[in-house]
Formats: sequence, structure tokens, C-alpha cells
Amino acid sequence: MKKAEVFIPGAGDRAERVRFSLDAGLLEDVFVLDYVWSEDGLTVAWELVEGRIQKAQHGSYVLAPLASAAAATSTKVTYSLAVDLAIPMIGLIKRRAEKVIMDTALKELKRRVESLA
Repeated sequence: MKKAEVFIPGAGDRAERVRFSLDAGLLEDVFVLDYVWSEDGLTVAWELVEGRIQKAQHGSYVLAPLASAAAATSTKVTYSLAVDLAIPMIGLIKRRAEKVIMDTALKELKRRVESLA
């Protein structure tokens, strides 16, 4: 992810609308996502508002607190993402572009979680 800019801030640190600039080598895009947060903070879902090469993106993170044997807690994260590209591509290249988008989202989640530890 090259840049993220919050357009509409939400409650606390939870943005409602964010513009992203993605530069992943072969794949570059600028897109806007709207976020919906659950009241308990355990689920966030997002929807593509606009994008240059994406025509749809639906995703979510669902957090489930887990108790471990050592009585410390950990969290299970269920990640869901569906991406549809607007530009015509042969199947192999399209799947590769979708994978770059998904991998980038997971790397950013990992980076964020590790920065909080």
C-alpha cells in the first residue's frame, strides 16, 4: 500500500471512508472503500465505492477472542475478500492481480497487529 487517506472519519479511530493508493509492481490502483464497524468492534466490513481497475470489492475481518491453555487470550481472525476487476484480462493475469490485492490487505493487517503488540 502506497498511501491511505481518511475521507470520512468515524467514531474513535474507526474510519468510515478511506482512499487508497496501491502500487504493487505490475498492479497500480487508486480506490475508495466504505467501512461498517460492528458495535462490539469485533467485525469490520467494507465495500468498494470507486476504483480505477476494480469494479467490486467486498470484504470483512471478523475477530473471535480465544482462551489459550496458558490462560492468556488470543484472537482468531477470519478474513473474507471478493474482488472483481473492471479491466478485461486473461484469466491467469486477472487471478494474479486479485491475489496481489488480497496479499496486500493481509500484509497490512499483520503489520498493524504487530505494531500494537
